[in-house]
Amino acid sequence: MIDGKMASSSWVSDRVGDWLRKNPSVGAKEVKNKLEDEFHIKVSYDKAWLGRKAALEQIHGSWEESFQLMYNFKGELEKRCPGSIVEIDCKRVGNKMVFSKIFVALKPCIDGFLHECRPYLGVDSTHLTGKYKGQLAAAAGVDGHNWLYPVAYGVFDLETTENWGWFMAQLKRAIGTPPGLAISSDAGKGLESAIASVFPESEHRECMRHLMSNFKKKFHGDIFDTHMWPAAKAYTIEKSEYHLSMINEAAPAAIEFLGKNHKHLWCRSKFSKLTKCEYVNNNISESFNSWIKEYKGLHIVDLVDQIRQLIMVTFDKRRTIGSKIEGVILPNVIEQLNAKSRNIGKVKISRGGNNCAEVSGMDSEGKPWRHAVELDRRECTCREWQLTGKPCIHAIAFICTLRGACMGDYVHEYFSIAKFRVAYEGVIRPMTDKSLWVNVDPGFKVKPPPMKRPPGRPRKERIRGCLELRTKRQRCKRCKQFGHQERTCKAGISEVPEDAPNKRCTNDKKIKQCLAENGYF
Repeated sequence: MIDGKMASSSWVSDRVGDWLRKNPSVGAKEVKNKLEDEFHIKVSYDKAWLGRKAALEQIHGSWEESFQLMYNFKGELEKRCPGSIVEIDCKRVGNKMVFSKIFVALKPCIDGFLHECRPYLGVDSTHLTGKYKGQLAAAAGVDGHNWLYPVAYGVFDLETTENWGWFMAQLKRAIGTPPGLAISSDAGKGLESAIASVFPESEHRECMRHLMSNFKKKFHGDIFDTHMWPAAKAYTIEKSEYHLSMINEAAPAAIEFLGKNHKHLWCRSKFSKLTKCEYVNNNISESFNSWIKEYKGLHIVDLVDQIRQLIMVTFDKRRTIGSKIEGVILPNVIEQLNAKSRNIGKVKISRGGNNCAEVSGMDSEGKPWRHAVELDRRECTCREWQLTGKPCIHAIAFICTLRGACMGDYVHEYFSIAKFRVAYEGVIRPMTDKSLWVNVDPGFKVKPPPMKRPPGRPRKERIRGCLELRTKRQRCKRCKQFGHQERTCKAGISEVPEDAPNKRCTNDKKIKQCLAENGYF
């Protein structure tokens, strides 16, 4: 047993160095708990914080030096992976050159996206948690397996129109404007303006989850929960317009609000047929943010290098997977189609000529439906086949009646094994330790950006929205609904459940008195 007072910061750094090398996102609190559990000593939070700081400096060097090393990273990456784009922007502040932005796009990622992936990009950013704050921006696509496909990433200080415009301009330099390109984003004004100015001819989609988060701040009621999501997910204009008309009847101001504040595409029925991606949420960006989460507290040069390494390893794994699978269409797509074929139910096929047919049946409510399917044109009047590139349930019902028909022949080539293999055939060559990188002298000393940290310990986790039901922090203990806490609950007495909890339910005296009279206190 060692006296807690002897646990100096140097002693702490010596013991947690290897641990931090494997888990750089570990905070001082975790360091403190680990040492106390392992060595049965008492370590103050200050000693744990100083020891963690010293250990990270031994591993990665100082924060200030990392900004100068960005040019060495650029030179080494362009040497090891020719054709990659690394753009660094610095600005003059007084007599100093201060780091401002960086953009990275690896050559294999660019080629794979342009030639083998669907022309769909999710663009978003996440905050950095290190000493110098900023935003890590990324543009990510999806492969035929619906797996995250990283295309480009970068770092800048704030989500301003200028920074997003610079990032999108570099992205256009890397990928150009592929036919049918669709870009999905949240409701951020800076990114919205940048997409409109840099990619004016591309389809701009807006994340439905972010839209609903803003929408519910102004409009509440079952009518919106019942019709907003169905309007977004409907494949046909008729169904989408029906749900929007129901909302308009209940609250015309809601439609006016959507037209004024959410002008980009959020209804699936208006998406382009060329993209073959029907996502109404920008979940691919959230996946990227989760993918690199543990690296957000690293030095800037280690951050961009670790993401490069992560992409390199991912490409190698998926290249191995692609070499082992056999057939024409990816197995997960075949499984999806087989699952659909098992749920067809009772339908009637009325065949016409030239591989055309009318497919009719009854829905769960007993209402009749009928759709026209044309196999040669890969079309169905429900429009699901045109938007997804995979046969809808009506097309599957027709295909199953054809002798010798192969389901894979009616799936778009984006979901083929050949496309998947080519998407990951580009090899990202490994790089040495940063001490062995080529020495590049930009002609000036790169200084770190000004510190903009607010008082207190930096936040590691983002604040989750009211629609994200995975969190318990925003759940009211009184009415048991999400989006607020008990101290701000405004539910009426009839809305309080039978098992209403403690006496801190509300500050409203009348409701509090009613609750007391009914035995809740």
